[in-house]
Amino acid sequence: MIKTLTIIIELLILALAFWLGGRLWWHRYSGIKKGVALVLVGCAALIAISIGMAVPKPTRIVTFTALNEKNEGAAETTIYLERLQVDGEDIDLQCPADGQWTERDNKKPGWFAPDDERRTEGQTDSISYQIAVADKTELTFWENRWKGKVLVQIDNTQEVIDTCWDGGDKSRSTTIALSRPGMAMTAQAVAIPGLCYALSLAAMCFVLTLLLELGSKVWAKLYGALLQYNLFHKLAGYQFLFEELVKRDFKKKYKRTVLGMAWSVLSPLLNLLVMRLVFTQFFGRNTAHYTTYLFCGNLVFSYFNESTSQGMTSLVGNAGIFTKVNVPKYLFLFSKNVQTLINFGLTLSVFFVFCVLDNITFTWKLVCLLYPILCLVLFNIGVGLILSAMFVFFRDVQYLWSVFTMLLMYMSAIFYTIDGYEPMVRNLFLVNPVYLFIRYFRKIVIEATIPTVWFHLLMLADVVVVLAIGCWMYKKYNTKFLYYV
Repeated sequence: MIKTLTIIIELLILALAFWLGGRLWWHRYSGIKKGVALVLVGCAALIAISIGMAVPKPTRIVTFTALNEKNEGAAETTIYLERLQVDGEDIDLQCPADGQWTERDNKKPGWFAPDDERRTEGQTDSISYQIAVADKTELTFWENRWKGKVLVQIDNTQEVIDTCWDGGDKSRSTTIALSRPGMAMTAQAVAIPGLCYALSLAAMCFVLTLLLELGSKVWAKLYGALLQYNLFHKLAGYQFLFEELVKRDFKKKYKRTVLGMAWSVLSPLLNLLVMRLVFTQFFGRNTAHYTTYLFCGNLVFSYFNESTSQGMTSLVGNAGIFTKVNVPKYLFLFSKNVQTLINFGLTLSVFFVFCVLDNITFTWKLVCLLYPILCLVLFNIGVGLILSAMFVFFRDVQYLWSVFTMLLMYMSAIFYTIDGYEPMVRNLFLVNPVYLFIRYFRKIVIEATIPTVWFHLLMLADVVVVLAIGCWMYKKYNTKFLYYV
């Protein structure tokens, strides 16, 4: 009931935002189509969801107190806590909010009497867990003739549970439903997420409105400049050339190979296989879904490395064309990026198959991968613009870039985790743009969580800076390229 009402309220708020946002932006800014306005609202909704997920939700405290008592048929007073579920989802029993019980062989908490040799130092009689307010909360104990009584307290209710079962040497688990939250707590659990979601969504829509106000003025000037130089008709006139460049690059890569396009899939898979065989025993023992974790890093880095390396030689490799025919020189870089993007798409489809084999649960948040993919494409174009311009003047860039990408690979946490480092060191990894893309993929696919707004803005800032530098270099040295190729 609580989860259903929360979803209904959020959907109503989202529908209202789409309706108001679409009408407001569509009518206010005549240059924006209604579909684009709805997409903007959708972006605001995604950011609002990530903000809402960070807002603390109402919680309940459930406390287990071992009474050190037994009935006539019990032999001991041990308590084994097996599972605590909230709406069907397990709570991590190794992370209590208060108290400490002894960890058993199966990593579950247990209470042992003071004279029991299995009792560890620091064990308390009570242990508490902080759980979300939900309709269904279930508790599972392990029962046999060596178990005693435990007092379970939640909200203002308490119940004594006898975990002794006179079944001889046999054991069994028993599940008990805890009391439901009161009306006031239920109302808070429904209203607070909806209110936070509505406020954050309204704030994001307001910010987007301000950006649109600024953007409309900038676009008016930019559009006038583009019309003045007749850039749209100029690009349309080179459509055939661009298509032929893409076809040429794609065919050239697999020319005289037996497997052909299959290498687009086999190459990253073979790299993944080698890395898994080498690094699993060193880094992957305690990492959940290590194959998917490794594939995320290898997928993103391989695309970045291939796109930038091929983009670097795009001008010099096509010097025979633009030195004889006056064509936009960035077409050669774009064709290389389209070809590598096709390879990335093929590998991405295989990546999703591996996720299924690795028992990854797909959620609607998978749609958010469009953001890092788009940013990664633009980032690769920006880096390609910079490298291709520098490579025309300095051939040493090719060798320096190969060394730099090798260093970048080791600094992008592809095959290891950064959880063991100090917070300051972990923050230094955020300086690496490639790590941001890899981290985004892992957050969405493995952890099923949306990164924070600041994470999105940091990624966007990297893209804007690199693109701006690349465009500036092409504009400044456009005529000089002819004299150095």
